[in-house]
Amino acid sequence: MYRMLVMYPTSADPLLVNDFVVRTAAVFKQRSGFHSVTTSVDALMGPSAKAGEVSRILEMDFTTLDDALAALHDDAFQEIKSITESLGTTLFLYELSDPL
Repeated sequence: MYRMLVMYPTSADPLLVNDFVVRTAAVFKQRSGFHSVTTSVDALMGPSAKAGEVSRILEMDFTTLDDALAALHDDAFQEIKSITESLGTTLFLYELSDPL
């Protein structure tokens, strides 16, 4: 399983971020290998949240690395990706495993 983690900065307009979250989820849900999508709600908590650099988190899971990469390169996602990156959004892609 592969997870895409997107962290939106607090400097981005919350309404714009919400639009990107909804549009991104809609595009990725149509992709082969899509597994799930979740997003943070309300204020982030914990020690790292004190700095106030991130306002919202979006997580999407895919079955394989190829599925995740295909979603990132989907033509329907390119406009969203371009604008999202211009906001200073941080995006990670990594493999998940059970730590035990």
